[in-house]
Amino acid sequence: MTLNLMKWPRFLIAGAVVLLGACSNNEAKPAPSNDVAALGDLINLQFPVRSARWESFGTPEYTGGVPGPTDFVTLVAELEPEQDWLSDSQDPTGETYVAPEAARPWLSAYFRTLLEKNKNSRADLSAQGNCRMYSTTIKKSGRPVNGFMCNNAGHLLMYLTLSSS
Repeated sequence: MTLNLMKWPRFLIAGAVVLLGACSNNEAKPAPSNDVAALGDLINLQFPVRSARWESFGTPEYTGGVPGPTDFVTLVAELEPEQDWLSDSQDPTGETYVAPEAARPWLSAYFRTLLEKNKNSRADLSAQGNCRMYSTTIKKSGRPVNGFMCNNAGHLLMYLTLSSS
């Protein structure tokens, strides 16, 4: 029995195509969560929240294929607090890195525009909107996390960097 070595390159290429196809992600991205209790299980919320829409994501954001390293994990939430909580805070935001993917499509237009305008930059949002520094802790570990909160029309934008490289 003799092997035809000319067929091996085609066989290897076909095998590579099959393997790479198996690595692709045809699933839709998960939808943002509306679960206030799950958000409270992730971070220590320091005020009562009537409703929430939130999502955590990595930067660079995984869009399928073989996952690469993640430089940041960010939490973005739009909250409806039970009372005006942010006006008591006077701390400026300071410079905060705004991830390029932060302007989530489900955010209200005001917050989406604010994040889009400042994406992929170290921005001080204190002068750009009704924004203040916000710090809390991860619920399970107690590790502090920092970011900012912005207020618009009775809703709050919460932006936290959950981890960074």
